[in-house]
Amino acid sequence: MKVLALIPALYDTSPGQRFRLEQWARYLEKDGFHFTFLPFEDEALHQVIYQPGQYARKAQLMMQAFVRRLEVLTTTQKFDLVFIYREAAAIGPAFIEHLVAQQGLPIIYDFDDPIWMSYRSPTNGFLSRLKWPSKTAIICRLAKTVIVGNSLLAQYAKQYTDRVYVVPSTINMKDYPPKGNRPEEATVTLGWTGSHSTLPFLEGIKTPLQELASQHSFQLSVISHTDSYYMERVPTIAKRWKADTEALDLHDADIGLAPFPNTGWTPWRCHGKILQYMAIGIPTIASPIGIIPDYIQDGVNGFLASTDQEWVEKLSRLIENPNLRREMGLAGRKTVENRYSAAVWVPKLKEILRSAASTTQL
Repeated sequence: MKVLALIPALYDTSPGQRFRLEQWARYLEKDGFHFTFLPFEDEALHQVIYQPGQYARKAQLMMQAFVRRLEVLTTTQKFDLVFIYREAAAIGPAFIEHLVAQQGLPIIYDFDDPIWMSYRSPTNGFLSRLKWPSKTAIICRLAKTVIVGNSLLAQYAKQYTDRVYVVPSTINMKDYPPKGNRPEEATVTLGWTGSHSTLPFLEGIKTPLQELASQHSFQLSVISHTDSYYMERVPTIAKRWKADTEALDLHDADIGLAPFPNTGWTPWRCHGKILQYMAIGIPTIASPIGIIPDYIQDGVNGFLASTDQEWVEKLSRLIENPNLRREMGLAGRKTVENRYSAAVWVPKLKEILRSAASTTQL
């Protein structure tokens, strides 16, 4: 089966793509599926898109990318399926999707964020006006099958089609070996990883981390788009994220942090960083919003914390008790192995893709 994958970002650069179709494709290709990935952005757009300003250059590159997308339509008949992650084009209405559907090709539509909600980018506020969030509903109607990352997103999609399947973002456990035991006298490291858009969420627990620093010896490790992040009055180590080392970089942490505000997009999202922490076997403390309580059973395979006091108390317990860290870490890894690993979900994906390419439905 030949599948054309229309994705927003360059291959192996975007977390959503990497923990969904890009990861799944490596498994599916062993069973006769052949994927052609065509990103909306090119290298020039990728390099400039998250830099401040340069709006004229960004707009020019966006328009060039849109023209490239139109050219794709001349080759679609070579494929059995078109798999669209999030949207075929980062700007404008569902024009490309309409043209693909008119050619009679079955569309699988996949999203893991509430992309129907308006969002003003902190670095691209002006260009946010070129986006078309309302097209999400239209693409749901055009698609033969819709795949979403969690049950909350499914509730939205089911307003427009009954052909909706929940497939969570997954972890390839072979890429995430368990963290080895560190000497008990080593300084405990609290770890956070994420993108430029979620880094501000870490500031939401600045006060409890500062209070914690006055009571315990620890360091904060931050893996993101910058190596210059610093939190006042908290010992901080910052490292740039790299795709080829991200799993092993997480091994520097003893406890994973996942603070989120209960506003805007965040309650609807899949929060893959939590699964990453759990996969390597470190305990995670997270905000109890959206589907996060589905991942974490409080006090068993991690902790949930709603208030500053809870963050301080539960982090203190983990810092003081290495045995508790090990027990929760092992329980978290087992959760991912059993419920969120790629190996568990790929058989279901085979059924979904084969059904979408046929005249019948699952």
